[in-house]
Amino acid sequence: MDTLRLRDFDLEIGPGDGTNYPVAVLNSPSGQARASMVFPFAGPDALEAELAAIEDAVLGTGGAAANQRVQNFGARLFHALFTDEIRTVYDRSQQATAAAGEGLRIKLRVNAPDLATVPWEFLFDPRPAEFVALSRHTPIVRYLELPLGDPDLAVKP
Repeated sequence: MDTLRLRDFDLEIGPGDGTNYPVAVLNSPSGQARASMVFPFAGPDALEAELAAIEDAVLGTGGAAANQRVQNFGARLFHALFTDEIRTVYDRSQQATAAAGEGLRIKLRVNAPDLATVPWEFLFDPRPAEFVALSRHTPIVRYLELPLGDPDLAVKP
């Protein structure tokens, strides 16, 4: 398999009020964008309940019903995160990288502490009907901004 060159799609989720969160494309092959996301699993224990139902479906019956439940969960996350201008920049970036024979690495910066544990890797794009992270053309990586440490000092005996 050939090595695929990846271009970055820096996507940031900022702190919100528990329901609404600012989302920004900080850098991409097709520019920047800002929008607001309405988190689809807001409210007390809504996310935990959905994840428990997915776990029960997968461990219980498995099969098509469980797969459909996971896809629905991922699609709800996808539609919430990729709204309006964010989706337009994402689509244009995918088209540009595909035309160049490249991939699009989604660097997800979750700066909202209450959304840090959301399994964003489940993002499901219903248009090609695929999990975004499972395509070698659109890997998802979580990016955590950390300050650089002090450089090592040379010591002479």
